[in-house]
Amino acid sequence: MKKYSNIEWNMIKGLRNRIVHDYDGISLKSIWFVLENDLVHLKEDIQRIIDNDKKENKKDENNEG
Repeated sequence: MKKYSNIEWNMIKGLRNRIVHDYDGISLKSIWFVLENDLVHLKEDIQRIIDNDKKENKKDENNEG
């Protein structure tokens, strides 16, 4: 994921692991904070990745034909 190093993949993975493996130890306030403050930005970043990949794929298809 070096190509998208602006996204904190390790933090995302770490949060996922805490939710899955330590459900009782997770603060709902912490989860709510992430939802309210970080999820919107992550969604925007992921959308940019998708859009860029679509553009790159179109460019590749045009160069092939």
